[in-house]
Amino acid sequence: MSEITDRIASASLTHIVLVLVLLTLLRGTFLATRLRFFRPCAELCESATLAIALVFLLVRPFLMQSFFIPSGSMHPTLWEDDHILVNKMVYRMQLPKRGEIVVFRSPKEATLDEKDFIKRVIGVPGDVIEVREGFVVVGIGERATIYTRDALYSHLCASGCEPAAGNSPPQLRLTTDGLWLGENQYLPAQFAELVHRKGEQVVIQPGQVLRNNEVLSEWYVAEDPQYHMNPMVVPSGHLFVLGDNRNDSRDSHVWGTFPVDRVIGRADAVFWPLSHIKKIAH
Repeated sequence: MSEITDRIASASLTHIVLVLVLLTLLRGTFLATRLRFFRPCAELCESATLAIALVFLLVRPFLMQSFFIPSGSMHPTLWEDDHILVNKMVYRMQLPKRGEIVVFRSPKEATLDEKDFIKRVIGVPGDVIEVREGFVVVGIGERATIYTRDALYSHLCASGCEPAAGNSPPQLRLTTDGLWLGENQYLPAQFAELVHRKGEQVVIQPGQVLRNNEVLSEWYVAEDPQYHMNPMVVPSGHLFVLGDNRNDSRDSHVWGTFPVDRVIGRADAVFWPLSHIKKIAH
């Protein structure tokens, strides 16, 4: 079902024109018979022609368009095969704002075929963006040991981890008062025991995205960033974007910023599947 709706939504202008011509010819043929039996068929063709012309020649190019989500880079906000409505009119009157989820034509630095991407706007022109990797420190002074992503997985999964979808390990999330591996929480004292440092001080530093030297409070991310990116200034006329699934997203931290004129529109709502219907929060 999702493949069918996607093909219809992405139909080319040539295919749309051919369908309109075919419906027009059918309507003419039905009317030419002068039989009452075919009159409803002619009216149906006329209604379909008007509806298709309105949707594909006015609404889709200028107002609204549907897109489907091809990957998990926007978890947990959007999921694979979600179909979304993209507002193409909003950015004719204003520029994208921080926090908005946008669909855009990817720059060549990201992919040569310039396919459509969807990410969240983190930085606008003039912003300075920095990403700091999350880590845990056990002990103080000379006994202090820093545990980054790989080391944390190694110790937390020592007794075995249930693989998540796609044979990947459970998502790791750090908060100042504990570590989360999937649905399991480990308190600082528990982690100290796991690394055979029972009773020693544990300091948890969650991964952070900073904008203009201020830490962003991001309730929408799947897990804290487990990578480092030096401060980057967003150039004039460009945007800096990240996927909500920070550690499984090829975005501006990999290929840099992109020109704002490549933005297609703002993702406003999920309309398919029915169980996922919602207005997208920005």
